Amino acid sequence: MKKRIKVIKIFVLIVGITFLGRAAQMQILHGNFYHRQAESNRLSIRPISAPRGRIYSREGNILVSNQLAFDVYFMPNELGRRMSRDELFLNLAEILNVEQEALLSNYSQGREIRTPGEGILLRRNISIEEMIRIQEDSRNLPGIVIRESSLRDYVYDDFASHVLGYVGEIGAAELKRNMEEGREYHGGDFVGISGVESQYENYLRGEKGEQVIEINHRGHKERLLEEKESRSGHDIQLNLELDLQLKAENLLKEAFYELKAEAEEEEDMEDPRGISTMMVELDSGAVLSKASYPDYNPNRFSHGLTQEEFRELVGDPYQPLLNRNLQVTVPPGSIFKIITGAAAIESLGISGDTEFYDATGTFNIPGWDRPFTNWLDYGEGELEFTRAMARSNNIVFYELGYEMYQDFGGSQLIETARKFGLGDETGIDLPRENSGRVPDGDWKRENLGEGWYPGDSVNMAIGQGDLLTSPAQMLQMIAAVANRGEVYTPKLLRRIIDSEEGIEKDFSPEKSFELDFSDETFEIIEKGLTQAVMEDFGTGSEGFYDFPFDVAGKTGTAQMGGGISHAWFVAYAPVEEPEVALVTFIEEGDTSRNAVPIAAEILEYYFEINALEGV
Repeated sequence: MKKRIKVIKIFVLIVGITFLGRAAQMQILHGNFYHRQAESNRLSIRPISAPRGRIYSREGNILVSNQLAFDVYFMPNELGRRMSRDELFLNLAEILNVEQEALLSNYSQGREIRTPGEGILLRRNISIEEMIRIQEDSRNLPGIVIRESSLRDYVYDDFASHVLGYVGEIGAAELKRNMEEGREYHGGDFVGISGVESQYENYLRGEKGEQVIEINHRGHKERLLEEKESRSGHDIQLNLELDLQLKAENLLKEAFYELKAEAEEEEDMEDPRGISTMMVELDSGAVLSKASYPDYNPNRFSHGLTQEEFRELVGDPYQPLLNRNLQVTVPPGSIFKIITGAAAIESLGISGDTEFYDATGTFNIPGWDRPFTNWLDYGEGELEFTRAMARSNNIVFYELGYEMYQDFGGSQLIETARKFGLGDETGIDLPRENSGRVPDGDWKRENLGEGWYPGDSVNMAIGQGDLLTSPAQMLQMIAAVANRGEVYTPKLLRRIIDSEEGIEKDFSPEKSFELDFSDETFEIIEKGLTQAVMEDFGTGSEGFYDFPFDVAGKTGTAQMGGGISHAWFVAYAPVEEPEVALVTFIEEGDTSRNAVPIAAEILEYYFEINALEGV
């Protein structure tokens, strides 16, 4: 008996020692872990949203601001045990007048991008009435919290939409990338997706605050333990002039629908796809206006676009989301003759009064069967170089392209195009700019399986063939002529403002590159461009008859085959003391005659020519 009792005592002692050892192990090795778990069940850290910075025009008008909004979040660790998640969502769906499945779908998506300890966004921008009902019924909505947020407000709706851009909810991949790079983003945050909103995201986004809240066992708030205030994002001021931008946009819209109506009546005219214009200040590169049509209303994104609405917008055949000034690249047509002329003056030694002869309106390469034709179906006879530029005579430029091919094998024209910045981005402070293409022998061999022929140089000399340029690049080209070779990077940002600290940071002009051409080269080109606009025989004279000063410009019609042509016009003014340069481009716009009047009206508005005439 004594022996049995002794065995039992030993067994109890062993069990006790084992239990105490396990308890000690849990306390010593895992104490911090379990303490944190207990704290997470008792405390809730709730972020306080930070308003994005505002965006202003050059004159100080607010273009983009914020509106107060209320969002609904679900805090899983505050749900408690007395109610299931499905029952909770059913109660909430009734208040918000939505299907329970919609909330469950948002919950599932939110879990994918949820930061540990954060809530899951269920519904954005609820009404005041819905917010009051949620607060009144909080006992039946454990784990449901309402947070203040700011809703992006684009004051003038579709104004400058391709400049300002839009915001959208951060995606899972972007959230992960930002977290890996040390940027503080959370699931449900809005970020800049395009335009200035994206380009200057790091300035515009604010710094979130947070609240540390004690939660009771029922999942309800007991008290606020700690609070860190949020900090608004920086405001930014653009170089964009409000009234000038509005004028440009209205002109584009009117022209677009006039051309559509004309295309419906004429069988041989294509329906225009889009239209754009852009103006820069020559001594700084400041972008004063930049418009593209069709456009869109960024408020649709900030207020919440359904998947169906987004698909409809993306699938629109007129591509309203496309930033045509930067992202459309097509052959430049005859405005490229500016580059051909500069290359010929520099390398062949021609002058402004060098004479050419257009006998039949055709040009033939020796040994080739197919002739190259002028835009006129007859010969223009004797032409000085400057008049050939003003008349946009193809035959003269075919001859120059062929002569440069014979002397330099095509490299002179290609290299000059690249000196003007073609084939590279302009560096404008907007995302997703297309760099276009300057083809050469290597490109042709790689993509077409053939070398560079004389016909390629002849074709490129008038801006046709495989050459691709954007309106922004063509604006850079004409600005280079106006500035005698100095090229400034086009800039939208004028100033960054820390509204809380009262600190401003201005941005100085940045020189992009400089052309090492002679002054005579620019003077000859300028004379031809001035005749193109100011003389009756010039191809760009329509709309400039009554201007009180000279304007230099060049028309271009890029033929694509199948009856499709793009319309171009570039210009700068005044010729005596150049201030601004601009480009107008109409995708499938039939002829450059359709682009010239738009540019004329924009320049007239900018220089207040009507007011000058009345003095």
